[in-house]
Amino acid sequence: MEELLANENFKKGSYEKALTETFLRMDTLLSSPEGRKELSFLKNGEDSKGYQPESFAGCTANVALIAKGELIVANAGDSRCILSSKGNVVEMSEDHKPELPGERARIQKAGGYISEGRINGNLNLSRALGDLEYKRNSELAPGEQLISAVPEIKKRTLTPDDEFLVLGCDGVWESMSNQSIAEFIGQRIPQASNLSKVVEEFLDKCLAPDTASKF
Repeated sequence: MEELLANENFKKGSYEKALTETFLRMDTLLSSPEGRKELSFLKNGEDSKGYQPESFAGCTANVALIAKGELIVANAGDSRCILSSKGNVVEMSEDHKPELPGERARIQKAGGYISEGRINGNLNLSRALGDLEYKRNSELAPGEQLISAVPEIKKRTLTPDDEFLVLGCDGVWESMSNQSIAEFIGQRIPQASNLSKVVEEFLDKCLAPDTASKF
């Protein structure tokens, strides 16, 4: 948030550019000596005794910005954002999986391959913050790397029918469909005194009853 608010394009109202630059800024910060040190600490804790092996952490990012009556969603990875509009789902992001034609073309052009839905047999998503070991080709632009932090952006002018947004990571969407999630939450919001309780109920619904169950 601090980086977005400090971005010059954000100050000018060029929100798409600002979001893209802020996503890429995260990789710059992670690549800095301070960023690498912090990642190492998060990975190894205080018991690392000065030894700081490089951490190849990565994270998806899904950001919704509402400004001047417009919804702007920036997404990198397989987290997801949906909008409920009069009970109907409007998909505000697309999961970035290696099998998508555009993602596959970029991966192959960068010298990578896809095996069982995973880039070079490892990651099962094609865009993310971090995962810096997949972004080391100095001859390629950020949007051309095996894994890209460049977000895909979708926009929508908000209407009186638009009710609420749901943003979540991939595990949420694997257990319920977009429409089921919108209906589950939409039915509970009118009676809810606290939205966090609705979210708790929703996450409880998503949980498998035991470790042997798929859903």
